[in-house]
Amino acid sequence: MNAGLPGTGIGGIFYLASALAMPFREAYRRVRGRSPGGGNWRVVAAQLAIASGILGAMWVTGWLLGLALAAARPITALGTSLPPGNVLRTASVALALGTLAGVLAGVELLRLWVHRDRRASLPGKATPAGRAEPHVGQERRRVALLLILGLVVPDPHGALAQSPGRVAALLARADSAWAARAESVAAREYAAVLAADPENSHATYRLAQLTRDDLAALRLFQRYVELEPEDPWGYMAVGEALARAGRYGDALRSYDDALRLAPGEPEAIAGRAKVFPRARAAAPAVTPLVSGSRDSDGNTTFRVGGSAELAAQGPLRLGVEANRDRVTDGVSTAWLEQLALRAAWRPGRLASVEGALGGTRLEPSDNGSTTVVPTGRLRARWRSSAHGAAVDVRAQRGVLAASPLLVDNRLVRTEVRTVVEIPVTRALKLRGLGRTAVLSDRADVNHRTELGLVLALPLSPAIELSGQVHQLRYSHASTAGYFAPRLGQVVEAGSYVELESPGGWLLALDVGAGAQRVAEFGGQPGPWTRSLRGYAFITAPLAPGRALQLELEGEDSPIAREAATTAGNWRYGSAALSLRWAL
Repeated sequence: MNAGLPGTGIGGIFYLASALAMPFREAYRRVRGRSPGGGNWRVVAAQLAIASGILGAMWVTGWLLGLALAAARPITALGTSLPPGNVLRTASVALALGTLAGVLAGVELLRLWVHRDRRASLPGKATPAGRAEPHVGQERRRVALLLILGLVVPDPHGALAQSPGRVAALLARADSAWAARAESVAAREYAAVLAADPENSHATYRLAQLTRDDLAALRLFQRYVELEPEDPWGYMAVGEALARAGRYGDALRSYDDALRLAPGEPEAIAGRAKVFPRARAAAPAVTPLVSGSRDSDGNTTFRVGGSAELAAQGPLRLGVEANRDRVTDGVSTAWLEQLALRAAWRPGRLASVEGALGGTRLEPSDNGSTTVVPTGRLRARWRSSAHGAAVDVRAQRGVLAASPLLVDNRLVRTEVRTVVEIPVTRALKLRGLGRTAVLSDRADVNHRTELGLVLALPLSPAIELSGQVHQLRYSHASTAGYFAPRLGQVVEAGSYVELESPGGWLLALDVGAGAQRVAEFGGQPGPWTRSLRGYAFITAPLAPGRALQLELEGEDSPIAREAATTAGNWRYGSAALSLRWAL
C-alpha cells in the first residue's frame, strides 16, 4: 500500500495506468491497421470509465478529509490554521499519478528489452556478429530489472528517515504558530523540527526564545552560535542569557564577539552598556562604612567597619565583613567587634539565598570578662513569577546592643520570620507575617511572638500603598534592660516608593503612620498613641562599579519591631554612609 492512498496498491496503480493508456494505444493500433474493429472501443470506454470513477473517488475522499481536518484544527492546535485551499485531494491524486507513471515506464522498458532479445534468439536464426548470446541477454534483463526496482521501490531505511519535505512542513507549522503567538504550540513544533533535524539553526533560535528556563535557553542560544558562528545576533542572545544568569563577565565577552562581527550595531552597543555596570558590580569590591544612631533615652552607637567581596562566580558571591561598635549612654561605654563570612547565591531571577556566619566579641562597660557570641543570619526568597506568589524566610542570631546595659547583660536574640505574599487580584496583594524570637541574657530567657497582616495596593511598579495590622506578645516582663509588654497592637498605613534613574541613581523610601497601644503585665491595654516609622536608602553613582550609599532610619514607637526599646516611650534615629568601590 502507498501511505495516504487507501485502496491503491501497486496493482491498483498499474491498473489505473493501463486503463488511462488504453485510448492512446487503441488509436495507435487503428492508425497502424492492427485493430480488428469497433468492439475494442467498447472495452476501452468501459475500462476508462472505471478508472475515472476510482480517481474521482480519491479526489472526493481527499476533499472530505481536508474539511474534517480544517474543522478539527482550531481545537487541537490553538492559534494555528491550515493553509488556504484543500491540498489533500490534489496531493493524493498527484502522488498516485506520479507513482503509476514510474511503474508504467519501467514495465515498458522491460517489455522492449525482452522482445528485442526474443527476436534475436528465434530458432533457425544465427546470432549476428557483435550480438550477445541469449544467456547474456538474460543476464542483462536481470540487471535492468534490479535497477528499475531500485528506482521505483523506496529504500526502507530512507522511508523511515525524516525527509527534507517533512522537516519543511514541521518548520512551516512552527513558524505559523510563532506568528500567531501560540507559544506552547510553537515550542512543541520547533522541538519536533529539532528531533528530525538537530542541525536546524532557525528552530534552535526560536525554541530558545520560547524557553522559560534561563539555563535551557542559554544552552540553546550557545548551540545556535555553534551552528551560525558568523551571526552577531546569536552572540547578543547569548550575552543577554548570561546576564540573566548573573555571569556578567562572560556576557561582556559575548557582546564583544557580536561587535567584532558587526561593529557599530546599536543593539550590541546598548546591550553591552547595560551589562557593563552589572559586571563592575560583580567584580571584587570593598565597601567602607561609618554609621551612628541615637535614641530618646540618650543611648548612642557609633560604628566603623566595612566589607570586601570576591568576584562573582556565576550566581555565587562570597565576601567578608567586619565592624567595631561603640555603645554609650553618656556614663558607661561598651564595645563590640563583629567578624563574619558571607555568601549570596542567586540561582535564577526569582530566587535568592544569602547569609553570613561569624561571631561578635563583647567588651562590657563594667570591665567584666569579654565574651564571644556566635552570630549569623540567613535569608531565602522565592517568587513564582514576576507578579505571582512569594515567600521570604529569615533566620538570624545577633546581639542586641541598643544600650551599654544590654551589652553588659549579653542580650542575644535568636529569631525566625516568614512573610508569605499572595496576589488576590492583579491590583491587590495580601501578605501574612509570622515571627518568633528567643531573647536570652545572663539571667533569663524570654519569648516574643508577632503576627501581622498587610493588604498592599501597587499603584505602579515603583509605588505601593498598604494597610497593616500587627500584634506582638512577650512571655513575661524583663529586668535585663529592654521593654517587654504583655501585648502590643499597631494599626498603620504605609507606603513604599522605589525610583531608579537611567544613570544609576536609586531612591527607596518606606514610611508608615498609624496608632498603637500597649498592655503591660498585670494591666489593661492603654490608650491609642501615635506610631511613626521611616526608612530611606539612596544610591549616588560615581562611576561604573562605584557608588555612594546613604541609609536613614527613624522610629517613634514603644514596641519597635526591629530593635529593642529601653522604655515605654521611645524614639530612635540612625544614619549610615558607605562607599562601594569595585576593584
